[in-house]
Amino acid sequence: MTTARLSGAGPPLTMLAALAAAAALAGVLAGARTPPAALAGGVAALGVALGLARPALGLAAALAVAMLAPFLVAPQRLGVQPPVLDLIVAATVAGAAIRAIRGRPAFAGGWNLIPRWLPVVVALGAVLPLAAGAAAFGASSDGEAAQLAVKMSLYALVPLVVAVLVQGRRSMPRLSALVTAAAAMQAGVAIGLHLAGEAGIQFLESLGTAGYPTSDVARFLPDQVTARATGLLVDPNVLGVTLAAALPFGLTWIGGGQRRTALGLAALALIGGALALTISRASWIACAAGLLVWLALVRPRLAAAAAAVLGVAVAAAPLEPFERIRQGLLGEDRSAALRIGEIREALRVIGRFPLLGVGYGDPPHPDIFAGVSNAWLWLAERAGVLAALAHLGLLGGAATAAIKTTAADPALRPLLASLAAFGVAGVFDHHIVSFPHLVFLVGGLAGLVVNQAGNRASSPA
Repeated sequence: MTTARLSGAGPPLTMLAALAAAAALAGVLAGARTPPAALAGGVAALGVALGLARPALGLAAALAVAMLAPFLVAPQRLGVQPPVLDLIVAATVAGAAIRAIRGRPAFAGGWNLIPRWLPVVVALGAVLPLAAGAAAFGASSDGEAAQLAVKMSLYALVPLVVAVLVQGRRSMPRLSALVTAAAAMQAGVAIGLHLAGEAGIQFLESLGTAGYPTSDVARFLPDQVTARATGLLVDPNVLGVTLAAALPFGLTWIGGGQRRTALGLAALALIGGALALTISRASWIACAAGLLVWLALVRPRLAAAAAAVLGVAVAAAPLEPFERIRQGLLGEDRSAALRIGEIREALRVIGRFPLLGVGYGDPPHPDIFAGVSNAWLWLAERAGVLAALAHLGLLGGAATAAIKTTAADPALRPLLASLAAFGVAGVFDHHIVSFPHLVFLVGGLAGLVVNQAGNRASSPA
């Protein structure tokens, strides 16, 4: 077994040159742009340099941006003004492709470990959005929708890139630390902005020069009184699912000394507090699913008991969070009733446009409403039934690979638990297939699961 390391490490001279160029560009931007825009430019320059010189580090940079500030945009407009995350992911994919063309041994070794179904579902995930976008563009000439289709195609490549680039299991502790730290930072910002009230809203609006949305940054329950935390992820449901999927990594990271345990518990407290402030029922359910899966892989009997207690509490406990979940599951409040109506409409739209959907922009006919709070119905609406099945195949294939090997490899536990959280969230919301940074996180997680399962299967008994 090859010692665990991240493949794709470029020569030191190349790396130093790339970082020097990024630092120089960041310095120029700092003198010519507002602080938020200069920050976005510096992050973009550094991320692109890492993605081209060392694609594995580019993935790490993209992960940090996706969890902390995914809506940063490049400060320079060149026809289009892409988000920083798009640039980093594109550079990383390009860097990986260069290594594949050069026939790097480490890259070839990673390719040999992946199952043959993965390239198939990744190819479908990349081609179908392009086809759907092209068909819709021919009818409406919607440039923004076409750009989103291209983004979705780019991010669909992430599972394959991750599965090939990462080798071995020694990188898992670093990954758990990175995810836990990023989630804790995001949670801390979310709590701070939420408690700051109007001052927090003004701060979010000040990030407009970095590309952040400046309208509707304050989110409330339907009563328009109860505020919901959003952090730097714009939407409370998006913040919620991101934190829910990060919790299993935090649980895994705890241990290894008093200091690490204390830091881990503090991180979990922040993440849990911010998750509660999102008031996102889908995220709460996703969090419970992820934690129960994690616990089932560690203490199966305890997990069964916890699931039973939680089920009784949701069904009967007279507490507001449980009452909100009951109302949602039974369709007794306005939000849940709207979602039921969306599902009916989605089935009608999919029946009319089953092959390529209606594209990623406005529907082609005025009698069509495209928008549903379910990831795979949303994807079928936008890019066709086959695109939705391909995404389900990606998640199902990754979960199957993890289940087969997780008993022999504890490193797969947080990956499978996080994948479960994302999957459950997709039942109630479409964000894991409609927000590009969540598409990156979910796809990267699936690729990492396949990678770790493949490495475990190939190692000697």
